[in-house]
Amino acid sequence: MTTSPAVAAPATSTRIPSYPVLVGIVYGICVVGMSCSIVAEMIFGYTGSGDQPRSLGEQLAGVTGFGTLGLVVSVLSVQFLRSERQRQVGAIVLGVAAVPALAFFWCGMPALLGAGAAALAGLTRGRTPLAGAARAFGLLGLAFAVINPIVNFLGVTISWIVTS
Repeated sequence: MTTSPAVAAPATSTRIPSYPVLVGIVYGICVVGMSCSIVAEMIFGYTGSGDQPRSLGEQLAGVTGFGTLGLVVSVLSVQFLRSERQRQVGAIVLGVAAVPALAFFWCGMPALLGAGAAALAGLTRGRTPLAGAARAFGLLGLAFAVINPIVNFLGVTISWIVTS
């Protein structure tokens, strides 16, 4: 008697959006939203206190540059890694890369890489879920993809309220 490996069926109903929607929300909140906040600070005059390690122009370049780099890496990974083995390795690599990317938290890089890991692991709508380590790193990435934009939005909103 032979047994075949269990293959997970695609999820028919999930609360997690499709990858393009998820990555679009993350990029919109973390990169576009943060960039708009920095531009508003430039226009209306920065009211912060103390010496800043970087000018607002440098901060804007960093947010847009690193955020867009995270988007490109994520989109290219999801676009070109097609086989199950490639998706497993890609989910693990992007999930691992999302952790040191926390240094670039305000530009959304951990969330963008995490969204890619979640998509490769099959955790976003319309994809076949993987098992094992790929799924674990996909879940880690999904957590970053959800938490990072929320914290960015709250941080910027609270900052504007407090400094007004």
